[in-house]
Order: sequence, then C-alpha cells, then structure tokens
Amino acid sequence: MDLHRLDAYFALFAGDSNVPWKATTVRLDTYSSAPVDFAVYQVDPADVLTAGSNARPRAISTRGRRPVATFSFTPPGGYQFQSNEVDVQLGTREGFYVVEARRGDVGEQVWINRSRVGLVTKETPSELVVYGADLGTGRALPRMRVQFVVGDRFVTTLTDAHGIVRWNRNPRPVFALAQWADSYAFVSLLPQAPLPSTIVGVRTDSAVVHAGDAVHVVGFARTRDGNVLRPTRGDVSVSLRAGPTLVGDQRVALDGAGAFSASFVIPANAASGDYAVLAQAGGGTGGATLHVDANAGGLSLDVSAKCGESCSAADDVPLLVRSSRGGAVVHVTVVRSPHVYVGYVPDATPWATTTWLDETVRTGDDGNATVLVPHPSDELGSTYGVTVDSGGATADTRVIVPTGRAAVRVTLDREQQTLGTPVFFDVDAQELAGPKPLAGQTATVQLVHGSSVAQQRVTLDQNGHARGSFSAPPLGTNLIFASVDDGGRSMDAAQVEVVTTAASSTIEGGSADVRIGLDRPAYRAGDPVTVDASAPGAQGDALVTLESALGVQATVTGANDGRAVAHFRAVDATGQLRVGAAFVRDGAIGWATVALGLDAPGRPQYAPLSLVRSDFAPGEAASVSLRGGTHGQGTLIVRISRGTPSGSALFDSAPSLLEIGVATTQTSAPAAVTWHPWVDSTGDHAQVLGFVRRSQPPHTVELAQAETQAVSWSVNRSNDASIAVQMPAQSGKYTLSLLDISDDGSVTAGSSIVTVR
Repeated sequence: MDLHRLDAYFALFAGDSNVPWKATTVRLDTYSSAPVDFAVYQVDPADVLTAGSNARPRAISTRGRRPVATFSFTPPGGYQFQSNEVDVQLGTREGFYVVEARRGDVGEQVWINRSRVGLVTKETPSELVVYGADLGTGRALPRMRVQFVVGDRFVTTLTDAHGIVRWNRNPRPVFALAQWADSYAFVSLLPQAPLPSTIVGVRTDSAVVHAGDAVHVVGFARTRDGNVLRPTRGDVSVSLRAGPTLVGDQRVALDGAGAFSASFVIPANAASGDYAVLAQAGGGTGGATLHVDANAGGLSLDVSAKCGESCSAADDVPLLVRSSRGGAVVHVTVVRSPHVYVGYVPDATPWATTTWLDETVRTGDDGNATVLVPHPSDELGSTYGVTVDSGGATADTRVIVPTGRAAVRVTLDREQQTLGTPVFFDVDAQELAGPKPLAGQTATVQLVHGSSVAQQRVTLDQNGHARGSFSAPPLGTNLIFASVDDGGRSMDAAQVEVVTTAASSTIEGGSADVRIGLDRPAYRAGDPVTVDASAPGAQGDALVTLESALGVQATVTGANDGRAVAHFRAVDATGQLRVGAAFVRDGAIGWATVALGLDAPGRPQYAPLSLVRSDFAPGEAASVSLRGGTHGQGTLIVRISRGTPSGSALFDSAPSLLEIGVATTQTSAPAAVTWHPWVDSTGDHAQVLGFVRRSQPPHTVELAQAETQAVSWSVNRSNDASIAVQMPAQSGKYTLSLLDISDDGSVTAGSSIVTVR
C-alpha cells in the first residue's frame, strides 16, 4: 500500500468568531504527517459569503493575490488521525481573511473573520431587530453601518443611538452584514413562519383501544382575533381514519368555549395499527394518533403488570397475559426505553430504545399466563412498551419502572456534533406523583467517554429546568447522564456522536451562564415587568428584550458587575412571550431567554390540581380545582383512569398547543467555540474518509402507548372554581386528570395520582 495516498485526506475548519486580541487558529484534521503549506489572504467578505442559511461560502481565486502570511505545518504522529490547531499568524490584524491549506495540488480554503464587533438578532413573524456591540468594551455601537440583502438588492442603514436596527416591512432580508472600521459581523437570517389563523387541539380518553370498544374524543378550536386567540364558532368535523380509509365521521357544534366532544365505536373486525383522529374547524386542522388492538378468530387478548402502572426497578416486572380462551399461544414483545415518560411525549424514538424481551407463552386453562420481564441493570429508570399478539389478536400496554420519586429528562441540542464544538444539554425534572417541578434541586451531569468522566452540577430553576454544556467532548461516542437524588437516584441518559465534521452547523440554544429573573411568576396585560439579568464577568452594555408576536421590546442598559435591570409592560399577544438578555464577556456574546407567564384570555395556563389529600375512601366525593385556573365559565373534562396516560391521552400537554414559538435568537459571536468547514480550492479535491456499512435498513423499534382504562369520564359546562368528583368504588391507584377549556379562550390542565383505600 502506498501510504502517501493518505496525504490527500485532510480537512480544514475555522472558528465562527475571532477577536483580534486573541490568537486565531484553524483546525487541521490529517491522516499522515506530510507537511501542509498555508497561505492567508485578506479579502472582501462579499467575495466569499453567500446569503442564505444553508448556502456554503465560495472559494476565491488566489492567482495574482498577495498573501499576508505564508508558512508550513508538519502534523505529528505519523500515519494516524490527528486533529491539530494551527496558529494562522495574523497578530492583531482585523478584517476578513481566507486561509488556504495545500498538499501538492490538493487544496482547501476556509474563511476567518477577525472582528471586534458582534451582532445579536431577534427574529419574529412581524419584526427583525439587529443589535451591534463592541466585543472589547461591551458597549453598544451607534451609527454602525448594516447592509441587508433583500431580494436581489442591498439595503444600507445605520444603527440608532442604542446600537439597534429594526426591520418591520416586507420583503424580509435574508442576510445582514455590519461593518465598523476594519471589522465585520454578519448573520444569515432565518425565515419566520406566519402565525396560524386557527389552532385545533385533540385529546382521547386512552391512547390505546380494543376493537369493538369506544373511544372518547375531546378538543378545542381557537381562532386568532387580532392579537388574541378566542374560541372558534360554528361546527367541527371529527373523523377517525385508518390510513386513507374512513372509519367514522361526525360533525358536532362547538360550544361557548370552542370545545367539542365525540365518541367512536371501533369496528369489531378492525385491524391492528395506528389510526388518526382528525378535527377540522375554522380553516385549522388538529389530530391525534390512536392505537387499535385487534381481535381475531374469536380471540381477544389483554395484558397488564401485576404491580400496576409503576413497578420497582429492583425486581422483575410480572406481566399478566389474559386470553379469552385457554391454551392460546401468545407472542410477547417488550420494548425498553431507558427513560421515564410522565407528562411528556418524545418527538422521535429515544436513545437506546431496544427490544428487551421476545418470547412465546401458552395461556393456561383459565386463559392466564405470567411473564417476568427482567428489571433494568444499568441504574436507569425505564418505560416498558408491551405488545402481545396471537393469530392476529393484539394488546398493548406501557409500564413505568422508576428508580426514585422523580422523572428526569436530559435532552441534547444535537445527536451528532463536530469535534471541538461544545455539547449543549437541557435537564428537566419533576415529581412522578405530581407532576410538580423539582424547583431548586441540584442535578449532577456527567459526560462519559470510555474511562474518562467529566462532571458538573446544575441548579434547577422554578420550572425544574437547567441548561449547560460540555466544552470539548472527545472524538467518538459520548454518553451524558443526568441524575437527581430524591427518594432514590433518578437518572436519565443521552448519547452524542462526536465526528470530525457534523452534517450541519451547530445552532447555539443560549448560554447557561446568563441568568434571568422576573419579579412575578405571572402577569396581566399592561402590568409592569421587572427583569433582573446577570452574567458573571460581563461588561459594557446588555441588551434586554421582551419578545412576542407583536415584535420586540428592546432596551440597552449598563451591565454593572455583570448585572442589568430593565423594565417593560406585559403585552397580550398570540404565542409565546419570552424575556431575553444578551451580554458581552471575554470577546463573545452570551444570551438566554425565559418564558413570561401571562394570565389573560386565549393563553395557556399551567395550574396544579388542588386536592385536600391524595387518599380517599371508595366512592367518596372530593372537591377538585385547578389552583389558579379561574377564568369563569368553561367546559371541564374530568377523567379518572387506571394507568398513567400517554400519547394522545395526555391532558397536561394540551395547553402548550396555544404556545406557538414566535422568536428566534442568533449571534455572530457565540460564547462557545463553533466551527465551519472548508470549501474546495483550485486543483485536486481533498479526500474525505468515511465508513459505510452496507446492509438492510435498521429495524424501527417503537414503544407501545399506554392502554389506560377511563373508569370515570365527564364533559360538562361549569362556572365554578371547584368541582365535586366521585372516586371509584374499587380500591387502587388512579390518575385524576382535568382539562379546563374556558370561554375566554384560555386552556388549563392538571393531573395528580390519587389512591382509593
């Protein structure tokens, strides 16, 4: 083998942000130690940059150009992968440069922007706000030139006395380029979706139903009236479909709250699979997925855990399989997800979800059989999705196996990350029996790569949430564990693959070092809002914003000792309301946003259930209310179910349908180091090593939804702050769920675990 063929395998990367008072390096990934020749050219950004968030930069022709620096670099290590940081020897120069790396006739180019100015953008459907700051002093930059790319032309403007430019007309720009002396800053602006005119929400009494049984459906419709979501008037069309096949269709009237209810009987001969419940009203459409279990040949199946919907992680889980006749051969499949899902629906198949048990049993003469499912062996709380089938007859259920009294969830911004780029994570934790956020608790987060372990502690805010990052995870597979000690160690895990270059650039989701505090947990429209934001070590000015569908209220205030205080007026607008703050620290811009709660019509409300106690006698009447959820008359849905609801049966997630995201934040100088890759230069193209295992597509492992039996279900108009709910006559543990669809347009939900002795 000619090892020098590896000389053609190399890759060049540069940091997205560089300041002239720090050394600037490029990252060179190589597979051999042959020397690499470097040349650095000062160029106009317009010769390289291409407008558009997905557009790659252009290579420049170096013929006739005089480099400002040339040098050679010899990678160490022989014939093996090496990632090297190479100083490009620019001293304290400002400006926009292209670095070219060559081995013989193989060349790559990457741009470098050495700038003392930075941009922050706030992008909403109605307005674009651009803020410019000096990355050295932290001060706002008044009268800085900003060029926007609008369609096929440039529009030039200047920042105001506070360093801000506003754009609130159409068409919108797709690119912004700012210049201050020899320094440039730029950002590709993201398209913003328009606000929907109508929102429709759908929920079912159970996410799983047997053929021949009925499913109850409830929902609401909200139409935008100016800046407020109000109950939709008229009718709603509700349908049940199995793929393109219409199973049932109803047209029902919307009540004064814009609420509706319906029920469908699943045909006795219905095939097993996922069905869609669709609702259409006022030009809007909403839907939910319903899983149907089939009967076949006169055989029906049922499956449940003997230990209930929540079982001990220290013991094997006993599953009781029941068939309508004895001697049935039943195939049992258990899919395990090493995560605990309570009041949360993942968007995709979660990490490490895998088939945990696959065996066949024969039911006894009484139609029953018991299967022991191995308990988790890795300290991770789990959710088991159970499916049983026999000759076409099926049944599903879901079992939670926690390791403590809390449900912890760790999520990553990306599952694949470029080497040298930080991994950002979010941690959320709540009580299993609440669900109530674990406010103020400490979570321990570890990044594990082989025998190497990096650890940090984060404090959960009032919503049980914390954000953090690991700055430089090593190449390869990394596991991230988050744990909270609360009645046992509750833990969750995620995986990130660190590769030489990820498929797309990293989008920073905010800095964990920027903290924002509000003077109240909730406001009314017109109330004064006091924001107390801080970032240790920040200097100069801070940009503080109140972001909504109406636009961005922005103020620039001095950051004394890394702290800024600002004042706004709460506004009533469709979608999310968020408060943001951006600071300059050590040549970079750190930012964060927090939600602002608004107590107003047409808004989502999050109110825990108010119960005198959680233990009741059989048949006892209990007074139940949604604490803080008092909005006059409305439609109240009350459900008591066996098992923990999941999927389309989750009431707790219904209010969030009104909380449409309306603002995007970007910065040209992120606090964490992020990289952009090369473009091919003239000559031969560098080779990129990749490894592909050619095989059949991977088998998709799906987690079964929970079959919850609604032992009590009611839909009533009510104008009382509380309602009397009769507990089941049979002893056991139940989930009590309330959904309040109010005439003023607001939607409130809450749930709690109750025990009947």
